[in-house]
Amino acid sequence: MPHRIFKLTQAHYPDPLVDYSSTEFIMEFQDAAQLLRQWRNPHLGRSSREGTILSIAASTRASYEAIQERLLTTEIGEEEEDELVDNLRVLKFMLDRTLPEALELVNLDQLLTVEDIQEFINKHMQLMKEEYGRNLTTAYDIMNQLTEITDIEITDKFGRKRRISRNDVLDEIGSILGNILLRQISLWPVDDIIARPRGRIHLKKTYISAIKREAVIPPERVQQQDLRVIDKDRLGLIYFIVDMSQSMGKKVFKDGLTRLDGALLTSLGLFYYFKLVNRRKRREFDSFKMHVIPVVKNPYVITDNDRFEDFLMDAEAKGKTRLVHATMAAVKHATDTYKDNNYDVQLVYLSDGRPNVPYDGMIPGIKSKEFAKYFKDNIDTKTPKSAQECMIQLNQIFTALKNTNSRKWTISYFLMASSKFIGSSLYLDTNRMLSGITKPILIDPTEVDNLGKKILKETILNESG
Repeated sequence: MPHRIFKLTQAHYPDPLVDYSSTEFIMEFQDAAQLLRQWRNPHLGRSSREGTILSIAASTRASYEAIQERLLTTEIGEEEEDELVDNLRVLKFMLDRTLPEALELVNLDQLLTVEDIQEFINKHMQLMKEEYGRNLTTAYDIMNQLTEITDIEITDKFGRKRRISRNDVLDEIGSILGNILLRQISLWPVDDIIARPRGRIHLKKTYISAIKREAVIPPERVQQQDLRVIDKDRLGLIYFIVDMSQSMGKKVFKDGLTRLDGALLTSLGLFYYFKLVNRRKRREFDSFKMHVIPVVKNPYVITDNDRFEDFLMDAEAKGKTRLVHATMAAVKHATDTYKDNNYDVQLVYLSDGRPNVPYDGMIPGIKSKEFAKYFKDNIDTKTPKSAQECMIQLNQIFTALKNTNSRKWTISYFLMASSKFIGSSLYLDTNRMLSGITKPILIDPTEVDNLGKKILKETILNESG
């Protein structure tokens, strides 16, 4: 018997590290992007809507003729005959009234979605119920065809398929992307460092403290006063400022995906990532609060699930790049909403171009004469005057935030561009704008599957340095 067990194990389970019981549904990042696009575009084209109606009509006509043939040529019982006659009535009602009227309304663009078609047929089902005095199962079977069209079929990396309701799409994608990021960013320095004798010791900060105390490298010994431990009670505010300008509509990914698709997918992944991190910490309050600020004509702060869902559905690449306005929205929200708490704030920017709408109002800080002189003396720059003014305003705000003692502000500035972008006027001017604050980080816009990972690593992991 033992030799049989050994033979079976070797034959079927050669790798002891493989978990054969795992049934996790794993999607590729590109597939998740396509799924998000399907969810964002529920309105079918007219030809597709006509095809839906005609497809239902064809199957209804075939059912009608099959039942009619059975009634005429087959000897059946009285109960079955009554049921078939009822089915014929329903099918005739659908063929003579419901489907022709639905097709006409589709051509008039009055039924724009599958949901509209469903609602229209539902009303006709009520008419049938009133006419025949009872519910008719055949009508509900026809409705099930529309339900299948409404659901979205997804395929994972192993070829497994399943259908999900449009209501569950965001949770499905968010959970998948959030877990991907969680696996990619396994060592997350989530907390601040404080001087305290008990707790999880931060070795690097403790070593630096001992060096500063003894003024010698390496220090002779580490004393209790040098100990630095992770503060578990800190809370971080993250504001993800997403460019929604017209240039974000440029197609850069395969299958026709745009920069906006990549930005939205990244927003969704980060949003769910912080949910997962907070859930794992099992605290009375969330350690991280993720806010999204679309760079639109009137920037606003997204803090709850419903508004985030509306943002993902309605997002369009249009208009100009109002980065200063979005920055002021983030600063105002952090200082007004959390004025009684000195929570750390992380401003994360994702843009593919230059800010081009100056802010008309009071902004914190003092205008940098040196930076203004930089533009005045730099006659070779191709940055327009409006963008120069925006950069001067952003530099003023960032400098003021950096010098604030009430809380810690961190800036991460991502530019969606290839490495060829280095050396351009925009990159050089952006780098000068961020001098002494941070450095612009280039992200190739075609690397959609790496956006979330790079943002997390660059913005948070570098904080521990």
